[in-house]
Amino acid sequence: MNRLMAQKIFVDERSTKILMAALYRPRTALDIRDITGIPVAKLFSRLKVLEKRGLVKKVSSTYNLDGKEMPLYQSQLFDALVFMDNGKLKVTFQLEKCPQTDYTVDTEALL
Repeated sequence: MNRLMAQKIFVDERSTKILMAALYRPRTALDIRDITGIPVAKLFSRLKVLEKRGLVKKVSSTYNLDGKEMPLYQSQLFDALVFMDNGKLKVTFQLEKCPQTDYTVDTEALL
């Protein structure tokens, strides 16, 4: 996914809330609903878009008290930074699959 496409998805407040809720551990859609307050129908449609884009992944499943299987979703982001900018709360994400430039130095060449 290129950076511009990722930025367009993150502009949406619902997507940001979902990605933050499932960032550090897998959660069911109902857990995400409870954390974010997003209505279930809108949550599932947004999860579908985020999953298609590779930003959320079904990592396993669990069962509720009625025996119904419930998938566990986890954000595929590496990290998030939450900060204040001119009185507004902002979030920046680091994508897990972004190629990283290696700036390490070969120490053997220095000896």
